[in-house]
Amino acid sequence: MGKKERMKRTVFWIVLLSVIGITMIGGCSSSGNGGKTEVIHTDSSSENAGGISKKSVGNDENAGNDISKGTVKKDGDSVADAEAGTELPLLSKVDTWPEEKEERTPCDTEQAGIAGGYFFIPLDGGIFRYDSYNCSVRAMSDQGISMETDELICTIQEAGITENYIWEIYSLKAYPDKSLLFADCIGNDSILLSYAPGQRVKEGEAEDAQENGFVMMKNGSVISGKEIWQEFCGKAEQGRPAVVKLGYYYTLDGLNMSEEVMEASKYDYPCLFLRQLYYDGNRFTISPVHKLGDEYVIYEKPQFDGPEETYSYLRHYIGMANNTGVRFTAYDKYVLTDDDQVTWEQLERAIFSSDAEDYIRHAEVYCEYTWKKGMER
Repeated sequence: MGKKERMKRTVFWIVLLSVIGITMIGGCSSSGNGGKTEVIHTDSSSENAGGISKKSVGNDENAGNDISKGTVKKDGDSVADAEAGTELPLLSKVDTWPEEKEERTPCDTEQAGIAGGYFFIPLDGGIFRYDSYNCSVRAMSDQGISMETDELICTIQEAGITENYIWEIYSLKAYPDKSLLFADCIGNDSILLSYAPGQRVKEGEAEDAQENGFVMMKNGSVISGKEIWQEFCGKAEQGRPAVVKLGYYYTLDGLNMSEEVMEASKYDYPCLFLRQLYYDGNRFTISPVHKLGDEYVIYEKPQFDGPEETYSYLRHYIGMANNTGVRFTAYDKYVLTDDDQVTWEQLERAIFSSDAEDYIRHAEVYCEYTWKKGMER
């Protein structure tokens, strides 16, 4: 149960942190504020074979270039013409996850009830944090797993917009370890709850990643490894294969958070996400990275994260903040996309849109903010 829960929580936090990054730079689009864009991409078309083609992109006068360089084989496959046979320091791939036994640990809190989307349940002499399980009651029953309840643990009242909801929390006979609980919302649906361990990074892991060559960003802005990143970009601009390791470290300051949500979220911070970005001379592939013992690896069959993602372009956006409510004055960011024309304003608008048709697949991989004095995070 723990592994499935961690997978769900990790995906949730990745999405949440992406939104946090966009929220921090609200109103800072590349058009309308003098920002500029650049595209790094290897073109596999025959007319650009072996050379560098440049074309204007973007909607503003400061738009950058699409820099392409590649060699086309007779069969049409594109490869980089420089360092094609050079071995890059790519991280090892592992096909299985290590087995882990997860012990439930009580929270350091007296708060019971629902807060920050979690259920804080008094159980076995402590308060334990639970979250909705990523499998329905019906689906579990269809798999032949008994949903027979054992004992009523507690009753929780949730304040809704127009009415209050009463939840009755039961243990399940099929799960005597209480890793999974049954939550019955009286008069409404029933759901399953699974134990939600904190995602807080272990002490020293961020420093260890930094010492092992990861370009580190803290709360969205680079703090070390700028020269490593520029070296990667330089090679990609020339159409040469390159690889870079990226670390994203986040802390929790409670800004614009209620006390209850702050209390519920503190077990997940500080958190650290690691990625490998590989450019093969034609496409950019970003992969989740984990530490296995003393080694950083990529799992070929990810269970906790989304799969590897591949993009055509690495776009560069530079601009000034035009919203006085944010903590910085300027930004310098790189974003993976499949669109060599997309602006930062379009990406920003798409994230907050409720219309699925506005979705634009992308991944922000590097950013540097110029913080306002005293507003560093």
